[in-house]
Amino acid sequence: MNPNLALLILSWQVACLFHENETEKLLEGSTSATEAESDTLDAIHDELTPEVSWDDFNDTYAKFKSAKDRAQACIEALKDESPEFKSKVLESMLRVANASREDDNESNVSPEEMDFIQQIREALE
Repeated sequence: MNPNLALLILSWQVACLFHENETEKLLEGSTSATEAESDTLDAIHDELTPEVSWDDFNDTYAKFKSAKDRAQACIEALKDESPEFKSKVLESMLRVANASREDDNESNVSPEEMDFIQQIREALE
């Protein structure tokens, strides 16, 4: 997996985390990702990873049996990247987390999202 694809996958995985209460419209067919999070992922793709095809993204995302396996493969793909690129990954994840209001949390970032972002940050150190 290339680092740009890993950036997008980790960012989308933030959106796909389960939340007790969603206060914004969910993406059609989704159990937790909101339309705002999807729009933010599109913007991140256009700004940072335009060379990654959505077909590659979808195929790679679907190949993993679990979110844990998917995250581990992304971490492996990112381990030798520069600190600046790793920061872009974490910033992209936070942008997706901040895209929609969940659990009436004023920061827009749910506890599940923050925990996941922290896990990835620690794994990339």
